[in-house]
Amino acid sequence: MVDIEQVVLLRDRRGWSVKVVLRQGNARRYRYRSEAQARYFAAVFALGPRVLPPAARSEARKRKGAKAATLPVEG
Repeated sequence: MVDIEQVVLLRDRRGWSVKVVLRQGNARRYRYRSEAQARYFAAVFALGPRVLPPAARSEARKRKGAKAATLPVEG
C-alpha cells in the first residue's frame, strides 16, 4: 500500500486536478476533465491504493490562481 499523507482537489483555468502528497515528501498531480472525475479519484486515493498510476506530465509548471480543497486521509 502507498503511504499517502494528503489528497488535494484543485481547480484552475485548465480544469480539475488531484494532487497526492506522499509521506516521503513526493507529490503527484493527476488532471481530469470534470469535477466528478476529480472527486471520484480523490476519494480513491484517500482510501490508499496499493500502487499509484504515473503522474501527469505537465507537473513541472506551477499554475497561478489554483483553488485547493484538502481531503483528510486516515492513517
